[in-house]
Amino acid sequence: MDVVVIPLSKPSVAFVVPALHRLCWRTRLANVVRTSKGPGSGVGLLPCARLPQRQNLVCSNASVNRERQDNEVLNRWIRAAVIAAGVVVFTLTCGSLDRHALALTDEQKLVVEAWRVVDNGYVDRTFNHQDWLAVRKKAVKRNYSSRDEAYQVIRDMLRSLDDPYTRFLNPVQFESLSSSATGEVTGVGFELFPSRVENAIRVKRTISPSPAEEAGLKAGDIITEVDGEDISALSPDEVAARVRGALGTKVSLTFQHSTDSKEISAVLTRRDLHINTVQARLLGPGLGYFRITAFNQSTPDNLKAALDDLRRPSRVILDLRDNPGGYFSAGVDIARLFLREGANIVSVFDRRGKVADYNATSEAMFPSQPMVILLNGSTASASEILAGALHDNHRAVLVGEKTFGKGVVQTLVPLDDGSGVAVTTARYELPSHISINRVGIQPDVHVKCTGESTVESCVTPDVWILAVKQIAL
Repeated sequence: MDVVVIPLSKPSVAFVVPALHRLCWRTRLANVVRTSKGPGSGVGLLPCARLPQRQNLVCSNASVNRERQDNEVLNRWIRAAVIAAGVVVFTLTCGSLDRHALALTDEQKLVVEAWRVVDNGYVDRTFNHQDWLAVRKKAVKRNYSSRDEAYQVIRDMLRSLDDPYTRFLNPVQFESLSSSATGEVTGVGFELFPSRVENAIRVKRTISPSPAEEAGLKAGDIITEVDGEDISALSPDEVAARVRGALGTKVSLTFQHSTDSKEISAVLTRRDLHINTVQARLLGPGLGYFRITAFNQSTPDNLKAALDDLRRPSRVILDLRDNPGGYFSAGVDIARLFLREGANIVSVFDRRGKVADYNATSEAMFPSQPMVILLNGSTASASEILAGALHDNHRAVLVGEKTFGKGVVQTLVPLDDGSGVAVTTARYELPSHISINRVGIQPDVHVKCTGESTVESCVTPDVWILAVKQIAL
């Protein structure tokens, strides 16, 4: 097996090696790997067998007996490079390399960049049974009159994969999604449903505390105007883009409560907000109730603090209803709070096979207390990882409705102009070795449990008996 490594003695030297995968078939190599921290100095090539493991490189399936020949061919190309003023410039002549690659417009380059992100990591090696290189060629041949036109072509290109989770994000959307993963955002503090509800732009939830909450905005309210302009013809994403803005600036909102047609107007000042995704309270002596609304980088620490605040209750209800997921690692880290060391949490597979097993460490705060997890049809992604891991390891009883069924993982990749692509790069399996994608998780106790007021009625004494038995298994 072969791989090409081009190390440099000076990190400041910049160069570009166009991807040879699908381009230079004569070399029969799958990847050209760029690095400025190679084991040698200058420009050179190393066979796969001599690569240090820490570089985590993926080798192709080319025959070993072609390694020397292929390296000689590529070294001849690299020796032809002209090194001047710290910049390496060279040309690779390949049969399928775009002859006019250096003359691409900014919009064409952006389309190619988005294409390459998918080409390098998409989980389905068949790209939905289509010629992915042909998709690139067709997109590059187009003449683009605007950046928005390039954005639309990227969206169409990704739509051809028939994967709802691999999607294009404009700069505003990309910044918003990146910020939500950290738990720190600038804004007025509310989230919209991703699509219209009853043909209206409705509030999904508000952050507490926030300017939106202080203005009286509530979940289910309808937004009708932003800065005095009617937004009835806009999408939720477009409305959200108008509401966002710089720290300290103001935005005017007109909205209606879901129970009243009277319009309310308020001027809100954008400020830094911390998204606390954990709500906690005692439902009775030793019975802790913890609602997790989403997963970001702060969620595990927020849950730890809440568990300590309630003095580590002897029984735990974890409410994951309407939790769409979020930051993958947060779900894994929370599972570790409740599982004994070594227990499997989730196994991740990319398009080449298994990548990693995520297991419990020695961080368990509650390795044996009875637990109940509440679920519904909107429990998805990282929420399903957490629920599935605790259930399959006999740590919790699942109560409610079948979950959404999202068993794939996305990687968020920025593009040069500030936009980005969320691309499905892996799938996962629960400890029971099943994939839940488009299937979901079935609860142990089927019951329609809606609203926080019904929690105690959903979790009956019989459920707690079942939870105790689960631990004994």
